[in-house]
Amino acid sequence: MTSGLTGILHASFEMVRRLEAAGHQVSYACPHQVGDIVGAQGISYFQLPKVNFEPAPPLPEPIAQQGKWKRTLYKLRNSQQRQSAAIQSLNLDPFLTLLEEQAPDLLLIDIELHDHIIIAVAKGWPTVLISQWFASWERPGLPAISSTLIPGQSWRGQSLSIHLSWIKQNIRQIISNKKEKWLSGFSDRRSVLKAWAQEVGFPMKYLKDIYWPPPLTYHGLPIWHMVPEQLEFPYVHSPRQAYLGPMVAANRKSLQKDQKIEQQLQMIFERKRTENRSLIYCSVSSMDEGDLTFLHKIISALDQQEQYLLVIGLGGKIKTEQLGNIPANVYAFSWVPQLQVLEQADASINHAGIHTINECIHFAVPMLVYSGKRYDQNGCAARIQFHQAGIVGDKDLDDSAAILQKIKLLLQKPIYRKKIQALQSDYLQTRNKLPQLVANILSTRSSTHKNTTTTSL
Repeated sequence: MTSGLTGILHASFEMVRRLEAAGHQVSYACPHQVGDIVGAQGISYFQLPKVNFEPAPPLPEPIAQQGKWKRTLYKLRNSQQRQSAAIQSLNLDPFLTLLEEQAPDLLLIDIELHDHIIIAVAKGWPTVLISQWFASWERPGLPAISSTLIPGQSWRGQSLSIHLSWIKQNIRQIISNKKEKWLSGFSDRRSVLKAWAQEVGFPMKYLKDIYWPPPLTYHGLPIWHMVPEQLEFPYVHSPRQAYLGPMVAANRKSLQKDQKIEQQLQMIFERKRTENRSLIYCSVSSMDEGDLTFLHKIISALDQQEQYLLVIGLGGKIKTEQLGNIPANVYAFSWVPQLQVLEQADASINHAGIHTINECIHFAVPMLVYSGKRYDQNGCAARIQFHQAGIVGDKDLDDSAAILQKIKLLLQKPIYRKKIQALQSDYLQTRNKLPQLVANILSTRSSTHKNTTTTSL
């Protein structure tokens, strides 16, 4: 089961492929409407109701017209009834029915599907959490996943400084959580999930409400990370953790095809071959209009640089016309088939999104990383810098000259290609890890299940 968000959705297709290749029967369930694309991969699919991200019941109309503090007072006075109503609105009965009907031997659940994790664990179904991120909890010497801190680099990367940064962040998060809880009258999503977890018998020792991923974090449950362990910071792992390595479904079927874009890309690839140019792919799918300035700097950096061809994938958030006039060696698309372009690319400029990083490793494409400074992007960029797996810049500080200098360094210094090839080699050697982990878990199951192995994803 996944949230259905694009990155983890595509990555999970590779999980299905590997499990089916190992002889398992795999089915897929999701609360997001992704049945068409999952079905296009030939995967058995079950649609679940949408996740209720705002479970608090609406206020009575006369109360809703009152001021903020009167509304808050009403919520607090009626907190018990409102929280009970919010729990009822979670609507997990269809999921429980599906579990009873399918009787899976193992559930692999996206770590963001909190409602489903809580009820599955409480009801005793064997469950493993799958994460698309590096480690995101506090450990000695391990910075927060949103942090730019790099262990061992300068005074900021020392253990004490990292620990103090966690204290600061945790205090800030606790204050935010308390404020949200009281203003909602205990009917915010975090409070509702925790109350419901206690009601259904979920082991509360596993639940933490600090930091990542919001609104809850799990300690003590098995968790498998879909990232390369070779890019992780050094720290003492939990025995319940495992690193699966990148999950890249290179042959996935796409429902988003454009014949005109395909023809343009083939022309660009032919131009790369016949004119002996380096092809650079710039992916900014999670950036927004605020990053237009950065895109203009990249385009300006490659203007008059005829040895390079630049393909920009805008991800639909920035319109191609917003870029204005662009040089003849630059091509901008609202959407491109990223795997197809990366397969031809000599370098990638990306925003430190983990799935793009994984895909660059898959194709051994050297990376120039400019963190988008959201979610886990700072943490991903910091790990790349720590392991010297690419060049890291700052999109707010680097000008066009600095960007061009980094591009040339990336393409001219053999060390960066060697580093990414080493990561690719490690990645290829760990591709059997997922089936091995599943086999280890299933081997402990009752002998009555041995001949009917079913894995739900």
